[in-house]
Amino acid sequence: MVLSIDQFKQLLEDASIVLVDARMPEEWMQGHIPNSLNITPATVKYAVAMGMIQKSSSLVFVLDPTIEKETIAYFNEAGFDNIKGYLAGGFSSWENAGYKKDMLIEVEADELAMDIPFDEYLMPLDIREEAAYNEGHIKNAVSLPLSEFMDPGSMSELDEHFNIYIISDAGNTNTLAASILKKQGIHNIRVVAEGWLAIQNLKEKFSFESIKKAKISKTDPTKTSFLED
Repeated sequence: MVLSIDQFKQLLEDASIVLVDARMPEEWMQGHIPNSLNITPATVKYAVAMGMIQKSSSLVFVLDPTIEKETIAYFNEAGFDNIKGYLAGGFSSWENAGYKKDMLIEVEADELAMDIPFDEYLMPLDIREEAAYNEGHIKNAVSLPLSEFMDPGSMSELDEHFNIYIISDAGNTNTLAASILKKQGIHNIRVVAEGWLAIQNLKEKFSFESIKKAKISKTDPTKTSFLED
């Protein structure tokens, strides 16, 4: 169902509605409706696995007008059976109406490297899975796997006091994570372009550390030692 701007705004007044912006991350970063979740066909599996949305969730979409039919068809075929519609004209309709919008800053890995020594409140937020983080990460980076983003306990140490720089595997889930944080009221966020992949290509500019792992003794399984990777 194609929604006029008035129909769209009326639906957003319903607290049960989940606003999904399925445009490409670079488009979402340049401008988006506040509280929208950047869930694309490429990242919807993460959103479902995290419990952020369910197949029965009441969804309203902002889409790229050039591929809106194909995108809605994808979500329909994926089993989302409670789609209320999408905004006619996409984000431009919202913007042209003069309504409030939000943006997200993306930084290159070398900019993060330059910022770290001079910002005492900078928090590299590593959203890779724990095993990847343990193998190696930026020194003093906080580990919060994307899979734990819906856990209030895991999210409790994040607030506007910090300048948060999100680091994912290759940057592919950066905006999904950022949109969740923004929806929870945390807006002092930047995302690192190409994530950990880009950081690894600039190893000389960062300090790294890894987590010690227990090594079980082959001769006596009751004894363990710890090795630094």
